[in-house]
Amino acid sequence: MMAEPTEIQSILGLDVSRDTVTLCDGRRHTVTVANEADALRAALQPYQGTTTLAVCEATGGYEDILLGVLLELAIPAHRADPAKVKAYIASFGKRAKNDPIDARWLSRYGRDRAATLPRWQSADPTQQKLELLVARRLDLVAMRVQEQNRLKAPRSRLIADNIRDHLAELERHIEALNAEIDTLIGESRDLALRAEQLRSVPGIGPVLVPLLLAVIPELGTLNRRQVASLAGVAPHPKDSGKANWHRSTTGGRRQIQPALFIAALAACRGDNPLAVAYKALLKAAKPKRVALTAIMRKIITIANARVRDAVRHQNEIGQINA
Repeated sequence: MMAEPTEIQSILGLDVSRDTVTLCDGRRHTVTVANEADALRAALQPYQGTTTLAVCEATGGYEDILLGVLLELAIPAHRADPAKVKAYIASFGKRAKNDPIDARWLSRYGRDRAATLPRWQSADPTQQKLELLVARRLDLVAMRVQEQNRLKAPRSRLIADNIRDHLAELERHIEALNAEIDTLIGESRDLALRAEQLRSVPGIGPVLVPLLLAVIPELGTLNRRQVASLAGVAPHPKDSGKANWHRSTTGGRRQIQPALFIAALAACRGDNPLAVAYKALLKAAKPKRVALTAIMRKIITIANARVRDAVRHQNEIGQINA
């Protein structure tokens, strides 16, 4: 069982690269080992059973071996957001950078914030696969848009056949991914339940359902403000003294906001309560952009509430049957 934040007494900073991992246990001394399971296991073995928190940065997957070894040794870990660590270092006015320096900064970052840092947990294999499939689909769709734009360019006539062939290939891959995603969701009881609830929300279609399941797996466990913020549709205040600026929707997980915009457009054109709410906002002289953002926020909060209620009901039934 992993130690609670209040039990942590020492911090281990780990700077991860493709081939190596540099460790710093809070002192000036650092050690660099190969980014391989056996080497990491030997280096981390002395910390097993101690009240140590390991802190590393997300590196696009190079940290996976390290996190697996930490999990195996039951050493609690935090995978930090690189942007937050960079801002933390910048707040001290420091510019020097190499692997040992970064490891020391990660150790210091963990020491200052240990009580509030969420502990890393191994992802469910099905959820992990869904995230990879959805991310790959987003990449292919972006490629398709690029090729479609190239095909329209006046100087592309000489290579139009090649572009069309590539577009056809992209379409095949996208359709195959769609089928694999649908199968994966259908085979998982939890994902299927969540998907069913998402489909019941006006505006949410077959593309947005797996996107929400993959990008916001916390859906159903958040309050309405938290889920709106994660989706990038929360109006954040920007006031200072007597100045009251227009609130803007910034931040969030970048894949969600564009998809929610399309969902809001679809919902507003239908016959549903969201369309009524949109027309009421326009009648109240709200700009269309503001009204659509409000509908986007309603869509994600309704989705969050329906998933929460469905999961809670399923758990209650499971407890009764048990």
